Amino acid sequence: MTATIGLIGIGNLGFAIAQNLLGTGYRVVGYRRTMMEKFIAAGGEAGASPRDVTEKADMVLTSLPSREALHEVFSGPEGILSAGRDGLDVFELSTVSLKEKLVVRDAAEAAGVTMVDCTISGNPVYIAARNAAIFVGGDRGAFERWATVLRDITDKVTWMGPFGAGRIAKFVALYLVATHTLAAAEALELATRAGLDRAAMFQAIAGSNASSAMFESRGALMVDRDYEGYDSDKRRESKARAAAGEVPNRGMANRSRQIGRMAKLAAALGGNYPLLDTMNRTYAAAVEAEFGVYDIAEVFEYLMEGREATAEIADVLQLLDQMDAAVER
Repeated sequence: MTATIGLIGIGNLGFAIAQNLLGTGYRVVGYRRTMMEKFIAAGGEAGASPRDVTEKADMVLTSLPSREALHEVFSGPEGILSAGRDGLDVFELSTVSLKEKLVVRDAAEAAGVTMVDCTISGNPVYIAARNAAIFVGGDRGAFERWATVLRDITDKVTWMGPFGAGRIAKFVALYLVATHTLAAAEALELATRAGLDRAAMFQAIAGSNASSAMFESRGALMVDRDYEGYDSDKRRESKARAAAGEVPNRGMANRSRQIGRMAKLAAALGGNYPLLDTMNRTYAAAVEAEFGVYDIAEVFEYLMEGREATAEIADVLQLLDQMDAAVER
């Protein structure tokens, strides 16, 4: 692994990316405004600025928190484009609007830099486990030159088409993530109300043909009804904002907005999406009822509404017996 990879933006996601690349043997030069100690301790090399990283790297990855950061990192006085690296390939991984990325892409092209748009389905936990998905849109030549590096971040990397196509692919992935999460919540609600041991039901399903990645990750949270530890950074941010008298950053609210946008896109394209329509209403209602501070897994709490099992197993068996008898008649 002789390539030097530049990584600009080393938050939780960026650090997980860095760890996988460093573990594969790459030299990784990174930049973040603050808190670089963990990256350096993991074997990374700190750059002085985005420009400094760009001057040292064979290719660059950016994972940034906002549109302002995106513009500053690319077009600022110490930005990527100021390095004058004609022919450089930059893979942009941030969750920033397509409109903003297109503005930056045009500026990059004018400077001789190829910017490739990537979207990620999965959080740092999934990156670490190598089962997040990266959807790539843009210059296919650049993708093929660096596909090996991307696949050393996570196993699932796919070129989806022109610039921005990855954004559409992420909507499709979000649809499945949210649907599987809601299905897990409804299934565990049914088990709970029927008097079954929820933990035993979870263990019985996990790893079987009835399971899914969301059932196994978010279903585990539903079993314990403890969602606070799912994302430690989100928890700290929520507590800090609440302490300051602000509305906490609510995980389900953010996802519900994304699902609403996806529903509008689907409607504009035509077709029939009964699951999407129901899911959109359900998550929106859960947010309205003030559920979901940390994660969409808390939709289970909305469905349960604070209640535990409403039946004994013997009563459920009697109901099934009555139903069977009615069918036989």
